Amino acid sequence: MLAALTAFLIALLLTLSSVGKRVREIGTLKALGWKQRVVVRQIVGESLAQGVVGGLVGVVLGVGFAALIGAVGPTLTASSSTGGGEDGFFGLGAVGARTVTDQVALTAPVAITILLLGLLVAVLGGLVAGAAGGWRAARMRPADALRQVE
Repeated sequence: MLAALTAFLIALLLTLSSVGKRVREIGTLKALGWKQRVVVRQIVGESLAQGVVGGLVGVVLGVGFAALIGAVGPTLTASSSTGGGEDGFFGLGAVGARTVTDQVALTAPVAITILLLGLLVAVLGGLVAGAAGGWRAARMRPADALRQVE
């Protein structure tokens, strides 16, 4: 959850920074007659596209790394002894002693629900960041935006 929150905040800051760098462009569009909702829709659409692309890249990388772990992951061996010792019933503890060895392969299972959830979080992050950036862009006055020197 902390990683998702951090990703949301980073996306928000990057979108606000992008809007800040495009002040003259947005001011020109507003001076040409673009309505506030059209400006918001433009910024949200751009951020949504970035969220979808980022989510798809993340899913592909996640599945790829899971496959890599499955292909080259080590097999671990664990041993444990049960029973044993000299203090069993009439000294027969050693008779009941046995060693169990088990091998565990390191795998990274991939569930489709987790992949879809990751994609959904990326898309929602794009929408939230786009809405904040679009709201900021829509509040600009065209004259102030065009007067600003880069």
